[in-house]
Amino acid sequence: MKTRVLSFASLNHPLVRNQTQALLDRLQQAAKGLDCHLNIVSSPVRKKTRQNEAFLATSSGEVEFLEQMVLGGEARLVVLEADDITLPLPEGLEILCVPDRGTPFDAFLNSEGHLMDEMDPGGTVGVLSLRARSRLSALWPDLKFKILQGGVDLAMEAHMQHSGIDGLVLPAAVTEHLGIQGIVAEIFSPEFVLPGPGQGLLVVIGRRDDGEARELLRPIHSAASEAELKAELAFRSRMVTDQDLPVSALARVDQSQLVISGTTGSGIKRMEAFGPVEKAEAIGNQLANQILSCIDTFADLLEADLSDDLDVDDDPDREDLLDDLDLPADADEDWAEPDATD
Repeated sequence: MKTRVLSFASLNHPLVRNQTQALLDRLQQAAKGLDCHLNIVSSPVRKKTRQNEAFLATSSGEVEFLEQMVLGGEARLVVLEADDITLPLPEGLEILCVPDRGTPFDAFLNSEGHLMDEMDPGGTVGVLSLRARSRLSALWPDLKFKILQGGVDLAMEAHMQHSGIDGLVLPAAVTEHLGIQGIVAEIFSPEFVLPGPGQGLLVVIGRRDDGEARELLRPIHSAASEAELKAELAFRSRMVTDQDLPVSALARVDQSQLVISGTTGSGIKRMEAFGPVEKAEAIGNQLANQILSCIDTFADLLEADLSDDLDVDDDPDREDLLDDLDLPADADEDWAEPDATD
C-alpha cells in the first residue's frame, strides 16, 4: 500500500502546537497508511501586538499569516480554533474538516481548588472575553472579572506565575489540550453560563480544490460538529462584526434535528431556534434575527460595550509583567418564544 502524506503547519505556541499534534495523532490512528507531518513555523506578529489583542489561541494577524501560507503553497493544512477564525475565509480556502467537538463549556481554574461561590469578595478572576465577563459579573457581582489579552498562553502564565489574579476562566476543551485538568475547580453547565460561538470546536483549513486532503481527513470529520459550527458561526456573523461584543451561542445536534440557544450581555434571558440539520446556517441566522428584534438586546450590548475599557490594561505593572513572562519568541519584536425552522 502506498503511503499517503498530509502536512500541517503550526505556530510554536503551546496551545496551538498541542491541538494540532492531538489532531494528527487521531488522524493517523483512524487512517491506516497515512503519514502526517507537522511543520512548526515562527509567528511574524510582534509580541506586544499579540499581547494587546483579545483571542483564544491564534491572533488575527497570525490567522491571516497561516491562511496566506496555505494559499501560497507554503503549507497544505492548518488547524485553528473556531473561535479565532473570521468569515468569510479568503477566496480559495475552505474548512475541509471539523473533528468531533470537545467540551464546549467554560471551566474555572483555581490553584487552591475553590469553587467560584467560595471565592473571597473582591477577588479578581481573569477571563478572555467580554462575553464571559458580562455573564459572570451578573452571577457573582462581588467579584472582579478582568479581561486578559494575549490569548490562553499569556493568561496561564499570569495565573500560574503571578499573583495578579485569583482564578481564571477558560474553555474546558483548552484545559484538556494543555493537560491542566487537575487545576480545574468546576465546569459551568450551559444552563448556567452559555459559551461563545464555536467554543470547543477545531477546524482544519486548506485549499478549496484540495480534494485529496478532504478525503484523507474524512475519518475524523464529524457531520454533527460541522452542523453545530455552521449554525453558531452564522449566528455570530449576523449578530456582530466586532468579536469583542458579548454574544453567546451553543448548537447541539440530536439525530436529524439541530437546536441553538443564544443570548447577549449578562445572559439572563435567552432564545432558541431549531430545525433540520441540513438548514444549520438558516437556523443560526433565524436565532440572531429573533434576538436582534428585541429592543433589550441593544441595551444589553451597549451596556457591556461601554464598560469594556474599565479593566483591560488597567494594571500599571502590566508591561513589566509581560516582559517577565516566558513566552515563545516571535519574529520581530421580553423575549419571543422559539420558532421552528421549516
